[in-house]
Amino acid sequence: MTPEEIMDLLGETKGGSELSVENREKVSSMFSGVEEIVGLEHVVSVLNGGISHGEDSILRAYIGLEPSGKAHLGWIVLADTIRKMLDQGVNVLVFLADWHAWVNDKFGRDMEKIGIAGDYMSEVFRVLLGFPEEGGGSGQIRFMRASDLMDSGKYWERVLRCSKGMSLSRARRTFSIMGRSEDSSDDDLSAFFYPAMQAADIFELDVDIAFGGMDQRKAHMYMREVGDRNNWVKATCIHTPMLSGLKGRGGGRMDSFDHKMSKSDPNNAVLLHDTPKKLQKKFRKAFLEPGNPDSPVFEIAKYVIMPKNGELHVNPKPEFGEPSSWSNLDALIEAVGDGTVHPFDAKMAIANGLAEILSPVTEHFTKNPQLLDAVNQMTGS
Repeated sequence: MTPEEIMDLLGETKGGSELSVENREKVSSMFSGVEEIVGLEHVVSVLNGGISHGEDSILRAYIGLEPSGKAHLGWIVLADTIRKMLDQGVNVLVFLADWHAWVNDKFGRDMEKIGIAGDYMSEVFRVLLGFPEEGGGSGQIRFMRASDLMDSGKYWERVLRCSKGMSLSRARRTFSIMGRSEDSSDDDLSAFFYPAMQAADIFELDVDIAFGGMDQRKAHMYMREVGDRNNWVKATCIHTPMLSGLKGRGGGRMDSFDHKMSKSDPNNAVLLHDTPKKLQKKFRKAFLEPGNPDSPVFEIAKYVIMPKNGELHVNPKPEFGEPSSWSNLDALIEAVGDGTVHPFDAKMAIANGLAEILSPVTEHFTKNPQLLDAVNQMTGS
């Protein structure tokens, strides 16, 4: 969403017109670039002097992620969202969903390996965010394992309450949050507890903002249904854009997220540890059709490179044209469409731009290789 769209949404939200100019700008800044905002009224109420879920004035946000392997480019989109919230004084929790990963059969349900992947995940986000201050205060970040939360009997009471009234067919419709099809788990009862666990996490953690990619929308909407049934205060939900795999969207249903970038297919995804040479190799095969703006290559430029670098530099071989710089993505897409810029040169420009953005990750894990080496050993890569 653009800042203008967020301002329009504020105007339609209860209490939004009562926000000070400073707080309206705060909301616009912290949520700019997200795909969707649901239930903005809760954040508005806290900014208007109401009590947060933590029973103070601090807004707290949460994202739950399964520790399941190496980081891909979608993590940068999430990290950018985290950074915007930290800059506006939100306390952000990265929830390392280790038992959720166990339910989802990650690492052969080996909790030791899942724990190592959680440590690696925490370190990647620290690097992407420039090692922000950690703690429970305003503008600080926290990392927490689901297994720490689940030690409480109160948590499991919450899971049961979140499960009450949910049909098996309703649970099946949320399986996309695990990357599973609706008919994939008839022999796995634990999978049916997953949506109730995710809803319970949000309520038990006393967060004001729940966020994730658009693929998490069904889980968040279920959480809001549970809140209505139990008269619990519901967190505001924000959803970030989903990056497509390099092969493109294909012809499937657009809400199935079958096209999303996933590390399960390394040749269809950009991993944060890809070398410049590997990036160029992957982008040679990436889908880009002149005249068609619906390309994963342009998507990456829109959601990753332009927000971070502000422009793209196209450097063809001298015999094929002059170097050029582009700060307007639509103009570049048009130039590729009319032949002014060759698709190959556009692909290489984006590959090289990514290499620049990923260099801090490469540098950190070159100097501190232990966690990445452990994950490589576990994943066989």
